[in-house]
Amino acid sequence: MSKEDFEEKNDGSLILTAVQAIAISPEKAKKWVTQYKKAAQKSHPDYDETQIEKIVSEKIISKYSSYSSLSGGLTAIPGAIPGVGTLISAIGGGTADLTACMKIQIDMTMLLATNYGWDLTDHDALHMTMLIALSGGLEKLGVQTGAPVASKAGVKMLQQYLKGAVLVTVKEFFKKFGIAFSRKALEKSIPFGVGIAAGSGLNYILTQYIGKEAVKAFTIEREMRSLPNS
Repeated sequence: MSKEDFEEKNDGSLILTAVQAIAISPEKAKKWVTQYKKAAQKSHPDYDETQIEKIVSEKIISKYSSYSSLSGGLTAIPGAIPGVGTLISAIGGGTADLTACMKIQIDMTMLLATNYGWDLTDHDALHMTMLIALSGGLEKLGVQTGAPVASKAGVKMLQQYLKGAVLVTVKEFFKKFGIAFSRKALEKSIPFGVGIAAGSGLNYILTQYIGKEAVKAFTIEREMRSLPNS
């Protein structure tokens, strides 16, 4: 799919459906986070809950940033082959990379949400997690969505989206992310392997940013809940 076709035909439903089909389940997210916390508590028996959360968050972000970097390198490999390989990378590679990268980033954010006590079997919590991941990615890609996600105004903005036509909003965020990411991913169609490093680097930096902004957003949201009349 070319960038023009993506922008013209996709309303966000295509990528949303693809990501949902391969995303981590809430049950598995909970299981993995429980394992991470047990390991952190075993290594640091004197740490309090906040310190354990920080260790687990850092582990999750590091692990999924590495996954994202690998996905970027793999889908850029056809661009290392002049001619046909470059064409395949320009038409199909970006879309495949987009789906893989978004799945990894949303999985990461789901694990982070679980680490901060969210119940992802609740649809509002799941949608909020997606919105936080997509908002962070759009910010890093230079697309304005309103207030920064890692701020009280940003968290309140996303909470308001949950009270309206939330699926419409989620699809719109997926569409914006897809278009912005596809533009950046065109760098990977450069021949002779130049794009492999570009793809890996873009995905890694983007995933790191989303993870760190998500942690800030979850922390802010928790603080807001603890305040009266927030």
